[in-house]
Amino acid sequence: MKLHARTAIAFAIAPNAMSPAHFVFPRRAVLLLGLLAVAHLSAAEAYKWSVQYLIDNSQAAFGRSQRVFPRHNRGLALSADGHFLYAAYHQSFNGSGEVRKIDLRIADYENATVAVLPNLRAKAISVDEEGRVYLACGATIEIYDADLRLNECTIQMQVCDGVAVTREAGSLVVYATERDAHTLKRFVLQTRGATITGAVPSGFNGDGQLAIPHAMSPRGVAVDPKGRIWIADVEADKIFRVDRSGANLTSAEIKSPMAIAFDGNRAFVTRNVAREISILDLNMRVIGTLTVPWEELELAPFGNNRTGALAEIAVVPNGNGFYVANEGGQTANQKSTYGRTDASSAVIDGKLYTDSFADDNEPILHATPIAATEAPENNP
Repeated sequence: MKLHARTAIAFAIAPNAMSPAHFVFPRRAVLLLGLLAVAHLSAAEAYKWSVQYLIDNSQAAFGRSQRVFPRHNRGLALSADGHFLYAAYHQSFNGSGEVRKIDLRIADYENATVAVLPNLRAKAISVDEEGRVYLACGATIEIYDADLRLNECTIQMQVCDGVAVTREAGSLVVYATERDAHTLKRFVLQTRGATITGAVPSGFNGDGQLAIPHAMSPRGVAVDPKGRIWIADVEADKIFRVDRSGANLTSAEIKSPMAIAFDGNRAFVTRNVAREISILDLNMRVIGTLTVPWEELELAPFGNNRTGALAEIAVVPNGNGFYVANEGGQTANQKSTYGRTDASSAVIDGKLYTDSFADDNEPILHATPIAATEAPENNP
């Protein structure tokens, strides 16, 4: 069945905090009503979209100017308690990257950055139930405490672009993709009390390594509710799925998939420079597609020099929406209505631009489901 939906757009103002020192311009939220083209979903899916966080390039974080860095936010993960985002940027600190811990309860972007870990270029992030942070850094996976201060363990890799941590039979298990070797690796973590002391390759015929036939560039990895491992291959245009034993490897065609996250029985798959999110059921069937309302959010649809992409996605459990990294994204028309008012702000044609002559960068988007007030019309 193919359904065509007319999109209804509305907007809402969400108040932000003020302080005597500065004014934080209210964030806008956009209501995007879209009908999922699938028979067993009878009602429209509605999401309220907003910019949760971005790099205000006229401001500083921890005393460091953001005019040039950081850029290229690909990695993203939500803390176990749901209060923090971890965001990894590829460009920062003398050409290397950084990882930020962002407090979701703080409206002001600069104050929301509560920790910065420099000199790590993480391509993907995962978080366990104890709050530890797993960073896929190419040649290694680095495991840090929740405050990004203590490095508990380093796992040697080759070119790792995806990482997921899960618990199996009481043990913490890490799955990771090797981009160039076209393999999936499995490690069982060793612990002493609450501390991780090592990682042992295990499973997949004993060596903890599974070759993925027809893979070209495996990136994001996630574990579904049945314990199966899903892998996004951005160059092969495929999603792979395999049992934890390594059996029953299968795949489905998805254009340029980058990252995967699960909310119950639904997989949310970001599609890189296609700038869409596909929703799949556990049988790997596409049941819907979400698009970002770029214009209403006043973001450039194609990003900086047409390099904008949708990268890692962090789902809020129990159907409460998701966060998604807009890597290479920026505000529209070389201006911004986000962030603090400062010397770069101006009123133009009756509208306040907090940055009136330069875009802000790397927005992290937030989508929350709402009850649709009216069903979109179907056009036969």
